[in-house]
Amino acid sequence: MIELVCCDMAGTTVTDAGLVLEAFHRTISSLNLDEAAARSAEAYVVETMGQSKIDVFRALFDERAEDANRLFEDHFVEAARDMGVSEIPGARRAIEQLLDSGVTVALTTGFSPATRESLIEELGWGDLVPVRVSPADAGRGRPAPDMVLVCALRTRVSAMSRVCVVGDTASDMVAGERAGVGLRVGVLTGNDDAERLLANGADVILNSIVQLPDEIVRRPSL
Repeated sequence: MIELVCCDMAGTTVTDAGLVLEAFHRTISSLNLDEAAARSAEAYVVETMGQSKIDVFRALFDERAEDANRLFEDHFVEAARDMGVSEIPGARRAIEQLLDSGVTVALTTGFSPATRESLIEELGWGDLVPVRVSPADAGRGRPAPDMVLVCALRTRVSAMSRVCVVGDTASDMVAGERAGVGLRVGVLTGNDDAERLLANGADVILNSIVQLPDEIVRRPSL
């Protein structure tokens, strides 16, 4: 059976509602990019959604990456406060059902630990999911497997085949595949569609995380 579920945050357990792109628009404005450069950068951000934000900014801005990342993190927190943060409908209940069935749940995200914890505080999830991992905690962000592997080590799973990765982006699926997990679940509440998720390694597509407890429970033992 599955022992650990590693859930992405924005788009999977937390409603994005355009927060990432809004924070990026504010960052672009702060960096004073011209219109063509701004459009190109936005397209890249959409394409790489789910990956470590600092890695994305390194690819886009090179020596300005650290400054861009700091601006983005600040703007994201501001946007979250302006626009509000909420869970994907039913996400907390789904996590509670998994926990009640004996499955451990961890959260992974491309955000920094500080931004991650701001989101957790806004949601009131501090005691719900103790294991929370960002690229800074693991070494590399998605699509590298590091965050999933750190979650597995922290929770002492018996085998990677007993780990499930859940996310809304291709990067989530690739990270799970590279980590050797037993189940990769794509959800349709975020960035990528079913075709892209399946093409990048998803075993199962669900409308939302709400369906995950039933999917986990009904699966045969691994």
